[in-house]
Amino acid sequence: MLRSIEQFIFRHLTPLSIRWLPAPEIARASGLAAEVYRQLDAEFMAVPPITLHHLDPQLMAGLWSACRESLVAGPDRTMKELIAVAVSQSNRCPYCVQAHTSMLLGADDRPALDAAAAGGQPGGALATLAAWASATGRKASLPAGSPPFTKRQAPAFMATAVLFHYINRMVNIFLDETMMPVVGKVPVVGEQAFRMFSSVTSGRIVRIDASPGVFLTEQSAMTLPEAFGWAADDPAVAGGLLRFADAIRNAANASVNPEVQALVKQHVSDWEGEPPGIGKGWLDAAVSELPERLRPQARLALLAAMASWAVDGSEIESCKRAGLDDRALLETTAFGAFLAAERIAWWLGR
Repeated sequence: MLRSIEQFIFRHLTPLSIRWLPAPEIARASGLAAEVYRQLDAEFMAVPPITLHHLDPQLMAGLWSACRESLVAGPDRTMKELIAVAVSQSNRCPYCVQAHTSMLLGADDRPALDAAAAGGQPGGALATLAAWASATGRKASLPAGSPPFTKRQAPAFMATAVLFHYINRMVNIFLDETMMPVVGKVPVVGEQAFRMFSSVTSGRIVRIDASPGVFLTEQSAMTLPEAFGWAADDPAVAGGLLRFADAIRNAANASVNPEVQALVKQHVSDWEGEPPGIGKGWLDAAVSELPERLRPQARLALLAAMASWAVDGSEIESCKRAGLDDRALLETTAFGAFLAAERIAWWLGR
């Protein structure tokens, strides 16, 4: 009965938070998409940050593989949930902060909750871990010296941080600010019900024992990108990141104009995590060298990478007028968000 209620919530209510893209029709899915949903149901839940990618099943599977192998499978689950919360706080992603605070509430991990509440201020071991995670998005903010975890923990912890820099960007663009369905501006589920949800549903999810390295797709012929070289000591984490990187490459080649790809890569390659500036003057200047017909897509990809909170309806409508369909909107933003995450991965390994 409880599982039926959970599935109703995640299949029918939480997708209401998706904007600008169609909601997934999970019950009607087939092929790879259906396999992703089955594994999500068994080991996590069919949550919108993953399922909003359903228009590209390979991309959805690649993202889930990276998420599964970094956050869900293996040891130290609540420490990785703390990393997810801290990164999400730094990226101003209230949806992800709420969702992964719910996991810590479900695990009844008071020290981790206290560390999350510290807001990135170093203190004890967990607060120091949260402070490290909060700093990962800006190269200049990373503390000097060794990170606050062991060599064994490094691949999963670093991959969790990098993954949430991607997820936060996609969530900021395509989801509401709360994981609970909203009518008008009012959440359907109140604070007391949210805590009950955390205790029961999140408590069950966070205690699932998922075996590492159970992939839904074959390993790509491409090699692990150099930026993720630090993951090589953990084949499961490396395998998840490789599948995600391969899916992004295929998505970009399918939907993102080569001139747009080149320009966005050029700008992100010089970025060190600092906000690009007030307003969108920086964006106008960045895309000015492109033909006007390509500028809307370049703007969207650059915003996804460096200022996801600034994507608004006017940017989406400009892209639609330029000929981007729903899948192209998804794959353009995924391309930009992944470039930012890959750039962060690069400096974490230095």
